[in-house]
Amino acid sequence: MGELSLIGESLASFFTVKIMLLFLLGTVAGMAVGALPGLTTTMGVSLLISFTWGMEWIEAMVLIVSVHIGGTYGGSTPAIFLNIPGTPASAATAMDGYPMAQRGEGGLARGLATFQSFLGTILAAVLFLIGAPILLDLSMNFGSWEYFLLAMFGIILSANLTAESLSKGLISGILGLALATAGMDKITGVQRFTFGESALMDGFSLIAVLIGVFGIAEVIDSIMKLKPPLKAEKFQSSIPPWKMLLKFLPAGGRSSVIGAAIGAIPGVGADVAAWVSYDVARRRSKKPETFGKGNPEGIVAAETANNACVPGTYIPMLALGIPGDAVTAVIIGGLLLHGLQPGPLLLTQNPNILNQFFIILTISAAFMLVFGLFFSYLFQKILSVPRSIVLLVVTVFSVVGTFAVNNRPFDIGIMFLFGIIGFLMRKVGLAAPPLVLGLILGLMAEQNFRRAMVSSDYSFVPFITRPISLFLLVCIVFLILNQNQFLSKRLKNVWGKIKPKGASL
Repeated sequence: MGELSLIGESLASFFTVKIMLLFLLGTVAGMAVGALPGLTTTMGVSLLISFTWGMEWIEAMVLIVSVHIGGTYGGSTPAIFLNIPGTPASAATAMDGYPMAQRGEGGLARGLATFQSFLGTILAAVLFLIGAPILLDLSMNFGSWEYFLLAMFGIILSANLTAESLSKGLISGILGLALATAGMDKITGVQRFTFGESALMDGFSLIAVLIGVFGIAEVIDSIMKLKPPLKAEKFQSSIPPWKMLLKFLPAGGRSSVIGAAIGAIPGVGADVAAWVSYDVARRRSKKPETFGKGNPEGIVAAETANNACVPGTYIPMLALGIPGDAVTAVIIGGLLLHGLQPGPLLLTQNPNILNQFFIILTISAAFMLVFGLFFSYLFQKILSVPRSIVLLVVTVFSVVGTFAVNNRPFDIGIMFLFGIIGFLMRKVGLAAPPLVLGLILGLMAEQNFRRAMVSSDYSFVPFITRPISLFLLVCIVFLILNQNQFLSKRLKNVWGKIKPKGASL
């Protein structure tokens, strides 16, 4: 009762005209940033930080957190209608969202994504408030060994889910890991694979690669195939039937827990949460073969988890001063700007801050739900626009968005190069998501592997003696063996010869 009383007292202070307008502005701006190719939530939050100077810290956090939530959700719109993930986390949404749009159910897919994004954020906000100590203890037990294996698990999982075969998915993932080695070595300072190009000192621009392999590759593919326009549909189809929402409620609850737990692990992010949740949903489904072909449960799993990841990322940020993802790394700067030092002392000095962030998260989710449904009609207008115009607009936004990140024409060239590479990958059956995830997680994997080796005097023993590390290693081996039909048959044959009576594999 005492906790509820504190929440009630804090809640009253949020219902002012100024703060409500900040919620509205942040939510709509975040949705726009997430939906437009090339504009990332991290960039949107970075631009807004300076505008919060002179505000109260709560007002600043209202604006920034609303952009974070709206941006994470907004990436589902181009993923569903154009097969262009607005954010890396929405790549899993495109797996089933785009096939639904192609058969005339784009509005339904987006409505489902809206409701599930709201559900994921709300449930994860509750977990953030009441389960923070448990999730915090788990994240504190992660060392370099666990982070390396977690990165590998994410890449292998993506390879398993999105490619024609595990081997082709791994090829794509390894290519992404190779791309991540370009640039200046963060530990030794040595230049690697820059070929004398100063623009590659920081490696390949993630935005340029992301837009290239998804956006430009889709444009090229559409031109080559001369795809017909998407089917038109009525506005009311954007609101899913209540029976459908109730049917997916258990799956949404499960995905919320997955997303919040993964979000609480520093440096992992919503993209891994979306793919893990998607894989769990597919494995538990009675019809796993329908995933990737327009199964609404795929959208439920991906969108619930990636939005649930947002509240989860605030746990290590507030309690340890360690960013949960790239966006919370920027938000730490915003807190410092307003005189708050994230870390162990923060909760002692500001005992009500968890309640205040919980209220900001829940109100932002409510604004996202209302205005996400409201703007559904506008986004569905895409369906009536001739495909040639859509492709032209996508290309223009892709170019502008890619250039805007670093103001370098070089990145535009990289974008078109990876557009061609992405198109060719489609032709030979190599999936793009493992490549992108390999590029995202490559630096984390490399640095943590090197730290793990140095700290253990170049011994691999800690990988199997540390409980969490061993668990992740077992999961990776299981994924590989489970998807390799040849090895699975051999193992079953061997087991059939040596198994005790009554045992099964």
